[in-house]
Amino acid sequence: MRFIFHFVLLALASLFANETGVAQETIQPKSFVICYNPGVPSKDFAPYAMVVVDYAYPSDAVAELRRQGKSVFGYLSIAKVHEERPFASDVKSLGIEQRRDAKFSGTVRVNAADPKWSQLLVQVVVPRMKSLGFNGIFLDDLDDLKERKLERHGVTLIREIRRMNPDMKIMANRGLEYLADFASQVDFVLLESCFVLEGKLRKPADSAWAMGLLRGGMGVNPKLQGVAIDYIQNRAFRSNANKGQSLSPDQLRLVGRIRKLHAKHGLLSCVSTDDLQRVPDF
Repeated sequence: MRFIFHFVLLALASLFANETGVAQETIQPKSFVICYNPGVPSKDFAPYAMVVVDYAYPSDAVAELRRQGKSVFGYLSIAKVHEERPFASDVKSLGIEQRRDAKFSGTVRVNAADPKWSQLLVQVVVPRMKSLGFNGIFLDDLDDLKERKLERHGVTLIREIRRMNPDMKIMANRGLEYLADFASQVDFVLLESCFVLEGKLRKPADSAWAMGLLRGGMGVNPKLQGVAIDYIQNRAFRSNANKGQSLSPDQLRLVGRIRKLHAKHGLLSCVSTDDLQRVPDF
């Protein structure tokens, strides 16, 4: 059945290319998706077997995705907290050191070296995510820990999350420079913006750097799967009430080139708009 589905997708891609002049490589079977908009209907995720959604995604929608056999990862930063998170008040009441994040309004950077932060995530937040139905955890802001020289505390936290939740899938976002230190504890590592930056393909050396570090992690954990997300800039995106999401022919060609690069490197692929507020239909 899966073969038939993929055959149909490829046939549709060929038809689309013939009618529009856009290369066939721009339409590829979809691997996984990240969307942080908690208002997106679960039916929009139908093409994907693996989805990453926000911590706030409704539990009934998570349950529906699980009934469809999908792996559903809930978002969790291990370095920051937004003031709207239900556990933001716990950070304050526990006296965990925090500083305002100048880049993101309403967000604080947490001192990940504080054992109380680890205890809060491992003993309260992650169990809460499990109770909401998530069968995977998406760990974000590993690069932020590297920037603040707190990466060893991030590694310890990841190990503890794995130890306490051996039944859950774990995906880490970047942290590539120290991936070898935690690769054995995660199932997936996300290469974010490693092939495209500000709407243009990056220099091959940039992607080669990321892939080299990924291979190092896979040397530690041969089962580790690389996944990739690259972005079409939101300002280049056009919304059409009748046809849904719409990209120009040049943007569609870029999407195709990105997916081809992801496939070349054996990465599960996601191409989306840079606000991550919609499930892409291109």
